[in-house]
This record gives sequence, structure tokens and C-alpha cells, in this order.
Amino acid sequence: MSENLKFDICCAARMLFRAGLSVANAGHISIAIGEDRMLVNRFGPSFATLTPVDILTCDFSGKILDGEGWVNDTIQLHGVIHRHVPDLVALVHTHPPATVTFSAFRKTPEIYDQESCILAGDVAIVEEEYSGLASKEDRILPMAEALREHRAILLPNHGAITRGPNVQLATVAMMLLEGMVQRNLSVAASARALGVEPKPIAMEAALTAKREIAKIPFLQPLWADLLTRLRQTDADLFESFADVASA
Repeated sequence: MSENLKFDICCAARMLFRAGLSVANAGHISIAIGEDRMLVNRFGPSFATLTPVDILTCDFSGKILDGEGWVNDTIQLHGVIHRHVPDLVALVHTHPPATVTFSAFRKTPEIYDQESCILAGDVAIVEEEYSGLASKEDRILPMAEALREHRAILLPNHGAITRGPNVQLATVAMMLLEGMVQRNLSVAASARALGVEPKPIAMEAALTAKREIAKIPFLQPLWADLLTRLRQTDADLFESFADVASA
């Protein structure tokens, strides 16, 4: 089971890279696998090159329990959240470019399109000022509390965190968030060019659409499609997983 979860983390990371939602070798993806235990990518490889051997088992303080490599202090971002929200399974933290740009405004994005309705009422801002790396418990605790109620949080001038009952949904939430803020930025630019005030979808209508979309079993075929695309571009990942699985 753990080998499959490691592969899932690698697939998620590479999908985010292919979608342009990662920067250099920053960011972590974690899955809680027990009390005080999580799978997480080691520091070093970017999201573009992760393979299952790069996924470590750590406790929530960042101590490596299984695997070879190193984790930096920002692993506390995941460990503290997992410790304080024990029913939270998967976390994705990365620095999507449009999301980082939008986070500078310290506001939650409006809902301008149907896909964004999936995150209606589920996006929050944490912090008013950027104050360095998120590696201290007192700074991370408000993020953990926000993630109890929201699927996505914006970290001003930094990036975003999304959660899910599995890494697939946490990854899709990050993709949806980036699409949502891209739409906000493009609508704002169009409004200036046209001299017309844009009209977002009312929250009540967005929540109705969210409930309707939730009835559609979209995740499995969407993830299968993302895997098909990834197999075409990242054959080495599938080969490395086959080697590990057969060992």
C-alpha cells in the first residue's frame, strides 16, 4: 500500500509541474499514514523529477523513519497541520504563479466560472503579512485551523495549501485554485480594458452548482486522464515504479 501511495505523490507532483504550478524545488506533498507518521517528498528533487525512492516516511516533527534523504525545516508546515488536524489525510503545498500573484492582494477570489464553484466557500486567506519561512508551530497553527474548515488556503506572497481525503483530490483542488485565481486576474484585466464592471456568480448560486457538481463522479475519470497524459510525458516515472513494485 505504501508503495502505491508513494507513486501517487510522485504522479501528483509531476502533474502539478506539467501544469506550471511548481517553482524550482520548493513545495511538499504529504499523506498521513498513521499516528505521527506521514509520507512526504525529500528535499532536493523538484516536482518534475520525483520518483518513489524520493518519498520518505517521517514523523510529524520531520524525523526520518524510513528512506534516504533529507527534509528541511519547512516540513514543519505539514507535520504541524497533520498533528493538529488528525483527520486530514493529504496536503499539497506549492507556489502556483497566479495564486502567488493574487495572494499579494490579501483577498479571496471571486467566483466567475462554473469550475470555480467547486471551491465555493472553501478558500481562505491566512496571515496579513509575509514573515519568512513557515517553519514555526505558532505561525503554522492558524493555517491548520483554517484547513479544518476550508479545502484551500492562500499564504500571502508565498503560495497555497490544499487538502483532501486523498492526494488526488488535494491535487485537483490546487489545480482548481490556480484556475480560479487566473480567472480573477484575467477578468480584472478585461474589466480595465473594457471599462465594464464584472459580475461574479452569487455565492448562493455557486454553492448550488457545487452541490450539483458533487453528484458527478468526476474524480476517477479525471485522474485516469491525467495519468494517461503523464504516461506520455513522464515514462521514466512509470518505469521506476514498476522496478520498485517488482523488487
